[in-house]
Amino acid sequence: MKIKLLFAALFFLAQQGMAQEWLVPDDQKNVQNPSEYNLDNVKKGKEIYLRDCKSCHGDPGKNNGLPLVPPPPDFTSDIMQANTDGELFYKITHGRGGMPQFETTISEDDRWRLVNYIRNFNPENEPVLVEEPPKKAKILASVNEEARQVEVFAEYQDKDSNYVVLAETPISIGAKKAFGTLPIGQVLTNEEGRAEYHIPESLIGDEQGMVTLVIDLGEGFITDDVVLDAAKVGQPKPTPKLIQKDVLWSTNENIQVWLLLSYLAAVLGAWGTIGYVVFQIFKISRAGKKQ
Repeated sequence: MKIKLLFAALFFLAQQGMAQEWLVPDDQKNVQNPSEYNLDNVKKGKEIYLRDCKSCHGDPGKNNGLPLVPPPPDFTSDIMQANTDGELFYKITHGRGGMPQFETTISEDDRWRLVNYIRNFNPENEPVLVEEPPKKAKILASVNEEARQVEVFAEYQDKDSNYVVLAETPISIGAKKAFGTLPIGQVLTNEEGRAEYHIPESLIGDEQGMVTLVIDLGEGFITDDVVLDAAKVGQPKPTPKLIQKDVLWSTNENIQVWLLLSYLAAVLGAWGTIGYVVFQIFKISRAGKKQ
């Protein structure tokens, strides 16, 4: 009995090992990556990874991917780096099992950029994207309502703990909504750490056109978001005017005739019922007096 159980266990493990083997067609293995291995492409590949891959594969180098079968390999692992560029591109494109296919959701150029990001962790390559600890930073911002413009100044703390201007850095501008912050645009600081963002005419605020703006530096910096409350820079939120203000009986053309007639019928029915009850009480009272 024990021998049979041992044989079954070995067979199961063998089947699992075979299931994890992912063979790529020979004509795809040695396809060269047309995307140059440089900082811009690797950064773009990282953005794609954070959006589409991190939820399963986890953080590179931390082996904290989802506990699936087979487990999604860490991007820095030997099993991942043993693939050729062509094999990585093929697997990203076509998927298998728990690995979705990204042929229709990620463009071909971006799939190759994702390969570049994976190659950034290959020990045989010089990493072009080095993960640095986030820097402390400060943002100052104000809004010019008349010009519909946000003015921003940013600085960060250098190695000597001195605050210096934060040049050539993207800053995100969003509008605070009930469901969270809605991104509305991004602007790049100049050499003096300053930037100006013109708010689009299409931005919708509340009934008075008020918008709460949120200014954010994003990943790589430790800072508090700047919140500009109730800036009158948006278009007034359209509201239906079914009933005129301070008028009990509205003559607004938006009110449907059937709705008005139904309301009048309900009111007349209610008053008729009250009158009938009062009349019956009056009859009962008169009959009692006669007796």
